[in-house]
Amino acid sequence: MIKENLNILWIMTDQHRADCLGYAGHSQVQTPNLDRLARQGIIFENAFCQSPVCMASRACLMTGRYPAAIRVRGMGILPPTEITLPMTLRRHGFQTAAFGKVHLTPEQYTSRQLKTDRPVLDWRAFAKDSGFPDLRLDPIAENYGFEHYLGYEDILPGRFHEWLAEEAPHLLDAAPHRFGGDAPSDLWVSPYPSAYHPTSFIAKKSAAFISAQSTDTPWMAFCSFVAPHHPFEAPADQISKYDLDSIALPQRKGGVDASRIPGPAADAISGMDAYDLVTQKRIVQHYLASISLIDDGVGLLIDALEKSDQMENTLIVFNSDHGEFLGNHGLLRKPSLHYDETLRVPLFIRMPKGKLTPRREGGLVELTDLYPTLVGLLGIPPHEGVQGRDWSDALRNNGPVGRENIYADMYDLTPQKFGTRSGPYMAVRTLRTTDWKLTIYPTAGSEYGQLFDLRNDPDEANNLYGNPDHQDVLTELLWQLLARCHSNTDPLPPCLTQF
Repeated sequence: MIKENLNILWIMTDQHRADCLGYAGHSQVQTPNLDRLARQGIIFENAFCQSPVCMASRACLMTGRYPAAIRVRGMGILPPTEITLPMTLRRHGFQTAAFGKVHLTPEQYTSRQLKTDRPVLDWRAFAKDSGFPDLRLDPIAENYGFEHYLGYEDILPGRFHEWLAEEAPHLLDAAPHRFGGDAPSDLWVSPYPSAYHPTSFIAKKSAAFISAQSTDTPWMAFCSFVAPHHPFEAPADQISKYDLDSIALPQRKGGVDASRIPGPAADAISGMDAYDLVTQKRIVQHYLASISLIDDGVGLLIDALEKSDQMENTLIVFNSDHGEFLGNHGLLRKPSLHYDETLRVPLFIRMPKGKLTPRREGGLVELTDLYPTLVGLLGIPPHEGVQGRDWSDALRNNGPVGRENIYADMYDLTPQKFGTRSGPYMAVRTLRTTDWKLTIYPTAGSEYGQLFDLRNDPDEANNLYGNPDHQDVLTELLWQLLARCHSNTDPLPPCLTQF
């Protein structure tokens, strides 16, 4: 394994649909900077998350391991004994930094119990109530491996307002424009123009870190945007890029067969249909506008790399943690309904010129595969316990890339010590192949589920679960799903026996 002396710029968005990018064929969204990077790299057209909820997906990404193995079941804290990508890189001489949303620790607990609006990555602040033992860990494990950290998360603005007080103090008391009436409470026009929006705050701080680096020490910068996660908000100058009348209404794609969906997941059915057509268009408009602002931020990152002569010794990876329904099937946001709109995510890897042949890969890949593939591309061996697949040799040699199937899950988000259960979230398991998708609700009963013939029904409009003509397919997929549940359990510690 030949070690590559490259930096890593990891750009992540939140709740970003795979199709809402120019290079993915979207006819309206404006993403020239991301399009440029993607076309210089390898685009994974069928990348899927392992849990369409922020914390579990991010924990899988950072560790290359499955929710069952790392014990992050939906919105749980990542145990401090797990080894993350930044920890591995630091042990190989990298400087590591994170800007924006990391979300490996709980936001509501930070706000309510720790009484702070600054994101906290130090697991020790959560140890008592999480039941963690009094561990004595390597200092590299502090903050999950991030040596430098400037957080901004959904409800935790961190130092954003301090920055705003220096850059644009007249905006400190600015209020968003809300639409009132029957519009959703999380739809508004941001009070901040693009230059002073939190998305730009994250991008500018990331770019400043890049510009300050020397060429002597490799670095990893994790630039993680909160957008386009709801609330559906964006600056007025970004919204004006999209003519409201020209916004296409979301396709229902057959809606949802309510008879096969248990509660509370069923509570999400027709969530988008609750709003009038103008409001539906406005939700889409704001979503696209927030992506445009992200793309402007990516332009700042590219500019920092080029001006510091680091563009061609930096590996750039872009992905989201999960998707968004945005009105498809009549749904909104990310309830426990495992259609491709929430499971499939954007993903591309751009290496310096000559390292990889730019192309599109159509095979099935999981976000658990990203960690081992990145360290493989750098020539660094992964640690024991990584469960994702390393595609680095296949990428270098133009070999085949693609799994036999994709696994995704969510656990019941039951109340723990703090908070109450809310929202259309519940236990769900999904297995997806190229041709078929099976979803079951293991705590609800065998009468509930979804089975889709993706080859003949790519919109997932016709639920075949319970159809006697497809029992053989259902049985085979159930066995494949059971096999995945078995193989996804923690391989650590290694088995030592007398045999």
